[in-house]
Amino acid sequence: MKVFHYCDATVIAAKEPFQVELVEGKKYSWCKCGLSKKQPFCDGRHKVTQIKPVRFVAEVTSSEIFLCGCKQTGSPPFCDGTHATEKVQCANL
Repeated sequence: MKVFHYCDATVIAAKEPFQVELVEGKKYSWCKCGLSKKQPFCDGRHKVTQIKPVRFVAEVTSSEIFLCGCKQTGSPPFCDGTHATEKVQCANL
């Protein structure tokens, strides 16, 4: 029997934020694990980890919203510029 061990650390999905359009009052799930194929949103792939998505409701309708792509932000789900650090920029994707 094969046993698979999955890392519970987030995966850097992108070295830049995702510019998205959000609709006021709509619920979203931001991928925190970095495994989703529908970045920056969750597609359920986190189920192989202990990492849960960040669920939030958009406060405004805007196409000028930047969601974190590196998954290292200090203010999830929003980009705080952490992607510009050497740690993220030198990471293998």
